[in-house]
Amino acid sequence: MTTEQIQGDEYRVEFSPSEGAVRFEGTVRLQTSDDYAPITALLHQAHAAAAGGSLSLDFRRLQFLNSSGISMISKFVINARKQDQVALIVLGNSDIYWQQKSLGNLQKLWPKVTIEIG
Repeated sequence: MTTEQIQGDEYRVEFSPSEGAVRFEGTVRLQTSDDYAPITALLHQAHAAAAGGSLSLDFRRLQFLNSSGISMISKFVINARKQDQVALIVLGNSDIYWQQKSLGNLQKLWPKVTIEIG
């Protein structure tokens, strides 16, 4: 299985099927849900590929994600909760303020989400 990647001017989102991980890096400042559609599609592809297993969302190298992006991630977690077929693991970086503030809220949307901020 090959790695799938979406890249913009300031960011990259990469899905590695062999690792069961989606990695985010850079700065994501897209404006609308349409702008986020390719990332949303990649997340759904990763979720489908991980059925019955686990999927890591690795934000440790993502310096910034705007409110539209946080909303997109939140909607993805809600969708994953409804299906309840994949264990979600969210990896964050304690040195990046928005991650400390926002990633923990994903567990409020679905208590089964594992949050690891280190």
